Amino acid sequence: MNPAEARHLGANLLHTYTEIADTQDVDAAVALLGDAEVRFPSGGFDRPEDARPFFERIWSARTTHRHDVTNLVVQPEGHDWHARAHYVRWMYEDEPAVHTLGRYDLLLATTRDTLAVRRFTVAREWSRA
Repeated sequence: MNPAEARHLGANLLHTYTEIADTQDVDAAVALLGDAEVRFPSGGFDRPEDARPFFERIWSARTTHRHDVTNLVVQPEGHDWHARAHYVRWMYEDEPAVHTLGRYDLLLATTRDTLAVRRFTVAREWSRA
């Protein structure tokens, strides 16, 4: 896979995740990340059977929010690809307000003509109290 294809597919995976997170779609999150090693500041999982309970727990509050992703970089890492990006999480209460600034870090495995998420890490750099 060439670097342009890897960046395109990596961007699609990352933006698919943020769309899933914004709608808090547990089924879609499990489908996308259930086989990956996932780490958030509040926990994570590395076994498929732990994916659903994890996403149900972190999205139980049913808040209205949106993620914006910037600074995506995708680079080769052996036969796989390493992606990293910044994110801003907006909360919608009375009016939109920045709630969280953070980073995504992904290890993307090459499978045939596409990529799959092998490791997904979310790191918060700042969060509104």
